[in-house]
Amino acid sequence: MSANNKFDRQHLLALLGQQVVYQGHECEIIELLDECSLVLQVLNPDTSIQASQYGEGHRTVPVTYILPVFDGEGELHSDMLAVGIDILLVKQILP
Repeated sequence: MSANNKFDRQHLLALLGQQVVYQGHECEIIELLDECSLVLQVLNPDTSIQASQYGEGHRTVPVTYILPVFDGEGELHSDMLAVGIDILLVKQILP
């Protein structure tokens, strides 16, 4: 995490369970990866086929997206701004 931003790990963890819209899909924030990416899971019943280690698809799983939290300058990534993460984070800081 860059020193340029004002959001720490606790702010990002507090986003877990929040719902956002990404690329027209209602999603829930389900995980924070290495403090630098958020995992979004699509809430509608769309699924994708998960391949096994042999490349064979046998199991359906919910659609997920992994989005970077910060850009190269340490600011919120444009994808985060598109889903309104900045607004959710500000609400946490200023209740």
